[in-house]
Amino acid sequence: MAPYHIRQYQERDHKRALELFSRGMNEHAPAYFRHALTLPRTLLTLLGMLLTIVLVYGSWLLATVCCLFVLLCLWLFVWHSCTKYVSTCLQADMADITKSYLNARGSFWVAESGDQVVGIVGCLPVKNPPLGRKQLQLVRLSVSSQHRGQGIAKALVRTVLQFARDQGYSDVVLQTSIVQYSALALYQAMGFRKTDEYFARTFSRLMSFSILCFTYSLPFDWEPQM
Repeated sequence: MAPYHIRQYQERDHKRALELFSRGMNEHAPAYFRHALTLPRTLLTLLGMLLTIVLVYGSWLLATVCCLFVLLCLWLFVWHSCTKYVSTCLQADMADITKSYLNARGSFWVAESGDQVVGIVGCLPVKNPPLGRKQLQLVRLSVSSQHRGQGIAKALVRTVLQFARDQGYSDVVLQTSIVQYSALALYQAMGFRKTDEYFARTFSRLMSFSILCFTYSLPFDWEPQM
């Protein structure tokens, strides 16, 4: 693999940044679906439906078809939720990265390898931080699937931490979903601590799709680990 370097976002990176963000988020749809299938309530619902149809209609074929139809509906709902979230972001902060980040007291970086952008990350000041704290939120971290395992995501997070320290922030905060396993492992390994957990919607609570909040508190003499 070609070596990489991290630099600040430029307008010519916009199309590639949108591609990385969109693909990265849509990759999570299968993980959400698998997570839903492992829930006891999902398994009990499918089993109850299967047995009820067999007892009422005496047809295993009909019962199987109905269960498969429910699974298809669940998959379509999960996929629609992911694509809708991506679409919303593309029309919001990602529509004009320079305006949303660089001109809003935040920043946005890209990781470049072989003249190709292979990773992105951004950060913005938290509008209403806890009393006595100055917080920066890390957002939009994504690395191309072909360039993972090279430490690019960790280097992008370090870039945000260094920026936060240079700008006098006391904390770096972020949010990620319960099924983003690689991201969770990365943040915890780098010293982020879980501070909260919540559900964005009623359906998310039903399917246990929780959002996890993490905080990295910057000591006065902090230096990024290499």
